[in-house]
Amino acid sequence: MKNKISVVIICKNEERIIRSCLDSVRWADEIVIVDSGSTDKTIEIVSEYTDKIFVNSDWQGFGFQKQLAVSKASNDWVLSLDSDEVVSDELRDELLNQLDSLNDQTVYRINRLTHFCGKFIYHSGWYPSRIVRLFNKKNYGFNDKLVHETVSCKSAKKIDIKGNLYHYTFDSLEEYIDKRNRYARAWAKGKFEQGKKVNGLSIITHSLFAFIRHYVIQLGFLDGYHGYLVATIQMQYTFNKYNFLKFKNLSNK
Repeated sequence: MKNKISVVIICKNEERIIRSCLDSVRWADEIVIVDSGSTDKTIEIVSEYTDKIFVNSDWQGFGFQKQLAVSKASNDWVLSLDSDEVVSDELRDELLNQLDSLNDQTVYRINRLTHFCGKFIYHSGWYPSRIVRLFNKKNYGFNDKLVHETVSCKSAKKIDIKGNLYHYTFDSLEEYIDKRNRYARAWAKGKFEQGKKVNGLSIITHSLFAFIRHYVIQLGFLDGYHGYLVATIQMQYTFNKYNFLKFKNLSNK
């Protein structure tokens, strides 16, 4: 008998893209939604696909919210998606082929291909981007990070699944930059609570290296102007998050 899979998705105000995400996982045995308090048509849309809809507006970070979604799944095997991600046909077929051979002690990585401002990004440190998204919830789950959450599975065997997970990030540059700033503030808050400190020189060096890493080392220049744009935004994001941390420390002296 093949294993059953629950797809778990967290969302908030995602009427723009979530239908595409849900259409790509109609084959799943169960779809679980945890919403953070949408005020648009998100709930109306997801209710067409599932009745397992939970609302938690007490936001405690991406890690907490994703693990909450995992806990609501009826099946042990969980495929975690973001609401702006779409499972490709090749990935769907590969997932279905793997169902009868899944191992409880193994986690499965999926390759995410990001669509940014009208173009898929094949370099710049964004691709290949293999992330653990399929796992057995009896043994593994998300950590509690505010942002950049991951599945805690250091000792697990990892298997890569063929096919791309299309990531339709913001087509609006302003919206994307706003998101990076929110992430920068959340990162700084988390590091501040851990007692981390930073000085001006390290802010400069971290920021410059962020540009060099994405544009040169990770071949961002092969993505054309989009690669330059990605590298510049990553440099700005790095500059912002360390400065948010620095001045949070200064304001609390």
